[in-house]
Amino acid sequence: MRWNDLYVAGTGGYLPERIETAEEAIADGRYTQKKQSLNGFRSVHVAAPHETGPTMAAQAGRLAVARSGHGHDEFGLVLHSYIGHQGLDFWTPASFVQRETVGGTGPAFEIKQGCNGMLAAFEVAASYVTARPDVTAALITGGDAFRMPYIDRWGSDEQNVDGDGAAALVLSGRGGFARVLSTWSHADPSLEPMGRSGASWTDAPFSGGAPVGVSERKSDYLLAEDMDFDDAIEKISASVQLSMKQALHDAGADLSDVRYFLHQNLALSIVTHGLYGLLGVDRERTTHEWGLSTGMVGTADPVLGLDRVLGTGDVKPGDLVVLQAAGAGYVWTTVVLEILRTPHWAG
Repeated sequence: MRWNDLYVAGTGGYLPERIETAEEAIADGRYTQKKQSLNGFRSVHVAAPHETGPTMAAQAGRLAVARSGHGHDEFGLVLHSYIGHQGLDFWTPASFVQRETVGGTGPAFEIKQGCNGMLAAFEVAASYVTARPDVTAALITGGDAFRMPYIDRWGSDEQNVDGDGAAALVLSGRGGFARVLSTWSHADPSLEPMGRSGASWTDAPFSGGAPVGVSERKSDYLLAEDMDFDDAIEKISASVQLSMKQALHDAGADLSDVRYFLHQNLALSIVTHGLYGLLGVDRERTTHEWGLSTGMVGTADPVLGLDRVLGTGDVKPGDLVVLQAAGAGYVWTTVVLEILRTPHWAG
């Protein structure tokens, strides 16, 4: 989808002060040296007891709104995305984020699409802002705090490690430091059982009291007798390529034109073959080295990466920046931005 008159006006990120290293987790018996050497994660940020996904998202949101230069009355939509528990059941975290940031009477919705939630929200908000003349801007947030015993940040997934934090982005029809050139989302629901296989239906969240076993479900799916492993890998690889190819085509750009490719903070073992080798992306044009010190921060990774490269002043007017994510289900989203000017908070 090619967009006209759509901009990114502000970004914000929040990472808790406390840092837990892989060495500490290994010493405590919660991680292994073998996993660390294969996957590359060095550390994660760990939320304090009072820090939840929504409270951190609100922190990042206030920063993004302040940087955007938009008044609170210009926001007609708030979208909040997440993966894990948000601190309470039977509650509306999106409305909390709205109240803590821009207020107003526009709707606040949750977008839950796994790790792709924040970029999925980006595309939904793009349609909303461009379709409604009464809406100038939308606030998009993502925030998660992964806590035991619900999620074992070092052990629920055999490859990836979960870090706490949040990110926010202001999408505007009025103006901003970057122009949104295109977005593209692609789904393949035939892969949905990968996140469910082997698990029984439950009557309530967190049934049984054991940490969620993400890797166990993947293994059950891929090892099933009727499962064609090569077919599943081919579907995933083709979808990653298609999302990127279509977004770049609609933007009128080539991968060689891209200054930064910002993706999820996945394990080194995954990105080496599943992104860089597959797409031909140069790892030096990513924030992945930094991401190995933050872990996978729920849905926020690509926007945290954008906020980081903007903060360093390492992007210039005319640069193209690509954000890409995938969420179990499966849906892939790619966003292509053109930097128009160096933000006032850069450097």
